[in-house]
Amino acid sequence: MKPLAIRKIKLSIAAVFGMAVLFLLLKFEGKSEKQAGVDNIPQNPQRVVVLDYGTLDTFDALGIDAKLAVPKNYMPSYLSKYKSEKYTNIGGIKEFNLETINAFKPDLIVISARQQDYKDKLSEIAPVYFVKTSIAKDQLAETIKNIEFFGKLFGVPHKAKEAVEGILSDVGRTKEKAEKNPLKTLVLIANDGKVSAFGSGSRFGLVHDALGVPQADPNIKVGRHGQLVNFEYIAELNPDLILVIDRSAAIGVSSKNARILDNALVAKTNAAKNNRIVKLDPECWYLSGGGIISIKKMISEVENAISK
Repeated sequence: MKPLAIRKIKLSIAAVFGMAVLFLLLKFEGKSEKQAGVDNIPQNPQRVVVLDYGTLDTFDALGIDAKLAVPKNYMPSYLSKYKSEKYTNIGGIKEFNLETINAFKPDLIVISARQQDYKDKLSEIAPVYFVKTSIAKDQLAETIKNIEFFGKLFGVPHKAKEAVEGILSDVGRTKEKAEKNPLKTLVLIANDGKVSAFGSGSRFGLVHDALGVPQADPNIKVGRHGQLVNFEYIAELNPDLILVIDRSAAIGVSSKNARILDNALVAKTNAAKNNRIVKLDPECWYLSGGGIISIKKMISEVENAISK
């Protein structure tokens, strides 16, 4: 074969190889853009699926006017207006209907840790924004980040700024009170007759991490469902303050939790003797934490508890 012919064949192979490489690069580049999701969120989205009650709370406080699809099962009572026919029902926060979400044709889908296993599937329908408040180490910072994000996205940054300033003012005031009255505090969640403890870095770590309330037991294991404890543990720990979240009450089912701490062992604690066993708003703490309204309520409850 002549040198010129060989050269032409080499050039043709090189050209084909170059085109193949370019195709692969474009393919993966497109995939990366699709997976990024958040980069594709349009300014002021008109149709939004909100699978996080904390975000729905923030939308309400900011006065965001968009067509919404929401999970109406277990809807917090203070957000009950979103149960009206004006808003599309997508089921529950964990048992949501993908077909209904797809038919709604959203511009944006907001999820929390409860739906993180479905993030990729939901991303095939619309861009997804993942609210990580319940799993963030710094829940206050995460809450503020989300408020500012939605304020900017929907063109109301001034309202978001005002809300953040109010929250930070509440935090500062509560921290000062916690420093003056350093009560050793135990945060419990009651669920179907059982209790679990939560500490710093947990889903209810706001009490200690942001508000500076001392932790009665610094060795509580961080976990999604907390550390299962018994009444002997509570009696031996002897906290000055016990904050209780009733999960069953939050989701509206009959529970064995109403008088769960009314027993001889817990009665020996400083918390019981000084009337410092405080039941927190279960909807805000368990269902809708991380919203503008809910976090202000949560901070206020802690402030009142340490001021008693």
